[in-house]
Amino acid sequence: MLRQMTLFISVMLITFLFFWTNDNKKDKKTGVVIITIIMGCFSGFRSWWMGDLIKYHTLYALVNGPNSSESLAEKNVNRGIRYFFWCAGHLGISYDVCIFLISAFSAIALGVLVYRYSEGPFWSYLIYISMGFYLFTYSGLKQTIAMGFVIFAVMGLFEDNWKKFYFWVLIAGLFHAPALILLPAYFIAKKEIDRAYVFFLAVFLVIGYLFRNQIVEIFADAYYESEKMYSANKTIGGRVIVMLLIILLGVFLRPSRGKGLYSKVLNLMIIAAAIQYFSIYNNVFTRLADYYYQFVVIFIPMMLETGDHQLAAKSDGEHKIVRFNRDVYVLLSFGIIVFALWFYVNSTLANPAFVDNYKFFWEQDEYEIMNELQRGA
Repeated sequence: MLRQMTLFISVMLITFLFFWTNDNKKDKKTGVVIITIIMGCFSGFRSWWMGDLIKYHTLYALVNGPNSSESLAEKNVNRGIRYFFWCAGHLGISYDVCIFLISAFSAIALGVLVYRYSEGPFWSYLIYISMGFYLFTYSGLKQTIAMGFVIFAVMGLFEDNWKKFYFWVLIAGLFHAPALILLPAYFIAKKEIDRAYVFFLAVFLVIGYLFRNQIVEIFADAYYESEKMYSANKTIGGRVIVMLLIILLGVFLRPSRGKGLYSKVLNLMIIAAAIQYFSIYNNVFTRLADYYYQFVVIFIPMMLETGDHQLAAKSDGEHKIVRFNRDVYVLLSFGIIVFALWFYVNSTLANPAFVDNYKFFWEQDEYEIMNELQRGA
């Protein structure tokens, strides 16, 4: 726990001191690069003797073993990770380095997103770590890679570039088929929120309820492949409530009008909440929602932009701006920080395996541990 809290506090202090005292793009870029290096190294230098990383090592060994052709030819929807490991092995890149490359890719993708679209990097990194996205990169390699590609895909959506969007979504799908859940996002995110939108959302939830068993079976099979290890939450969890509160705050502080960037990101948040709702039938939908929900890291900073900030960004948008007293933003900012810290501590303690088993690669010899276990067997 001490290491995770040290990382959390370090990143927050750096972003607070750096981004709140510098305004130009050069300073912002330097700050994002520093945080990207810290996060990439902290996750990338971890030992793989923990959680699902051991299973991924087995896969790495299989695709680079004497029966590699059979392993590669095996029917599997997530072929990307197999071919990545195979290419790495043939280039002399060890599994340890693969972990670092995946961590670096994830941190870089996030950094590009924050640099280009976040007006408040402090909030972006606070939310990314406290909401558990960073903790998930410790073990979920396939989805970590896919979520990185999804970030580049959604930047294509922001640029109204459908070719870029679908190219990166399909690449993400090669590593983690459930990433294809993002396919309809290009059109839904650009939809203006009106009565027809609310009606469509209600119909979606009703259909989802009526065909919940079939939907759960399809997505659970795609997510877990051959493993039947999923379960249902049975009640609407706190994550859905948090999502809804964020959406309501966003609508209250910055009523969405038109089809601009803020409206697109707000739509992504709404879709995330709708998918998360299905976790009452199966908790696999929590991870599926993350493909949309990860963009909360730029939604929160947008939500907290004051009227003056909005006017500076778009001088002809005065009629679309709702202004609040500065005290509202101060109190809200304080509340978000306290909640984020509370949420992070509790969610980290709820994952003792990540906390207790986290070690850097130089602190233990995974191969020696594996050999001892094999000799003991």
